[in-house]
Amino acid sequence: MIRAASIDMGTNTFRLLIAEVGEEGTFKPIYFENQMPRLGEGFSVQKRIGPAAIKRAVSALKHFQNILKKEGINRVFASGTRAVRDAENRDDFLKIITHETGLKVDVLSGQAEARHILSGVNLIFRDQEQSGVPMVVVDIGGGSTEFIGATAGVPDFVLSLPLGAVVLNEAYLKSDPPSSGEILCFKNRVHQELNDIAHHFPVSCRFVGTAGTITTLAAMAQNMHRYDPERINHYTLTRLEVEKRFQACVRMPLKKLRSLPGLEKGREDILIAGILILLCVMDRFKYSVLTVCDYGLREGVLFDRLQYLGT
Repeated sequence: MIRAASIDMGTNTFRLLIAEVGEEGTFKPIYFENQMPRLGEGFSVQKRIGPAAIKRAVSALKHFQNILKKEGINRVFASGTRAVRDAENRDDFLKIITHETGLKVDVLSGQAEARHILSGVNLIFRDQEQSGVPMVVVDIGGGSTEFIGATAGVPDFVLSLPLGAVVLNEAYLKSDPPSSGEILCFKNRVHQELNDIAHHFPVSCRFVGTAGTITTLAAMAQNMHRYDPERINHYTLTRLEVEKRFQACVRMPLKKLRSLPGLEKGREDILIAGILILLCVMDRFKYSVLTVCDYGLREGVLFDRLQYLGT
């Protein structure tokens, strides 16, 4: 067994994971923590990581580094996603991160990100490899949404769309709470993107969701005051349940949303956008049930990197 760490530097959330990986493919999480520097702040107007976001990112990563030092972890895989790869000042940002924290960030393409997400999900749904039933995975991030179709654990298609909860929230949902007109424009934008990829999606499949919006919905459905991944993995949400949650939340101002059990602090202003993306996906592809998975990019990166290196 080898102990190592993965840092998922998402557009909204930075996620730290320390885990042990064995030569036989065993995977044991040891510690996890989230920080929300929101790199994608202002991305709907200008594709740059702003000074305030850079400062928050450095602070979050230094906090993670302190944890890793205490745990004696010296093998760390840091991954940048949509905000990092699309930022006009990406190179300057990466230089600052390396100078301030010592971390070297691997900037993932949309397809590489999606493939690592599938690796993480496969750690939970190992039974899917034996079933032969197609699986479609959706990961709704702050800057993009990834789709992975797979059969027997092997990718059939890998797609990354510019549909992120942070970016679309800034572009369309400007009122508190959002107006019906804003919501309609939001939905139209998402459906335009989905129509172009509809031919990839099987009618019958296991529909799996991961990342912040979806795991938050599962936590809220269970009135979870303290996040528990074991209760998130394999939790199911029906299309009707997601719609009911949306209708309840869309009428609430941010001040009231912040008090809901299961809602991670700092996510309240992008919750509606994330749920809307999910509803559009379920409606467009006629998926009535979603199975939730806590594992995703950070687990997949850690597992893939260590397997590649032969642990």
